[in-house]
Amino acid sequence: MKITYANSKVEKFFTDFDKMKKKIPIEWVRTIKKHLNHLEAADNFGTFLSLGLGHPEQLSGYSSPTYSLRVTPNVRMIIEVKSDQCEIMICEEIEVEGVCDYHGDKENWYIS
Repeated sequence: MKITYANSKVEKFFTDFDKMKKKIPIEWVRTIKKHLNHLEAADNFGTFLSLGLGHPEQLSGYSSPTYSLRVTPNVRMIIEVKSDQCEIMICEEIEVEGVCDYHGDKENWYIS
């Protein structure tokens, strides 16, 4: 599957894990790297969802299909599926929005 990034700042961190280690804990970086490897290896988003890796959850309140992947119990990697709702299972491109703690009253973005 093809992976793109929401902006150049997000791409800078997600393509340079040494830089990411300076911003967030190394355990999070390892988990994020695994998620990216699994996403790249999947033929399409439906295949990735069927595996259940990272406990993917669809988020509400977004204009396009957006999912979170678990990094820690409270921290999530946020991805946007680049298709409409009816084509989500055959989608071959996602966009990484960043890493955030969205529990509580507000979203706390670590990388965005």
